[in-house]
Amino acid sequence: MASSVPAPRFAEGEDPQQLGPDTETLQQQGWALDADGMGVTKTFHFKSYFKAVSFVNLIASESSTKKHHPTMTIRFGSVDVHWTTHHPRGLTHKDISMARHCDNGAGLLGAVESSQGLKCGPST
Repeated sequence: MASSVPAPRFAEGEDPQQLGPDTETLQQQGWALDADGMGVTKTFHFKSYFKAVSFVNLIASESSTKKHHPTMTIRFGSVDVHWTTHHPRGLTHKDISMARHCDNGAGLLGAVESSQGLKCGPST
């Protein structure tokens, strides 16, 4: 049985005609819909723990300004970011905008491909 990819589930009051293409663009840039289609998620990789933490702080600063906050998991050389809107529940323009902010910030901080990211353990 093939795994099904969730369809985006936009929050009440959002315009699917506008957000649909924006969501597709994010997916082409490495973002994925979460399991219920109500949010987007992406893992960013960095060559140092300091850069990963700096990325979290960059997101936190903008999140505070916009009053819209993600779920983030920081690891040794990567950060998982998940955007969704809780009220009204679903994917919104705020999630799309903040995902773009993450991509821009990751570029400024030197995000790398997964294979180039810092790994925990002895270096080779």
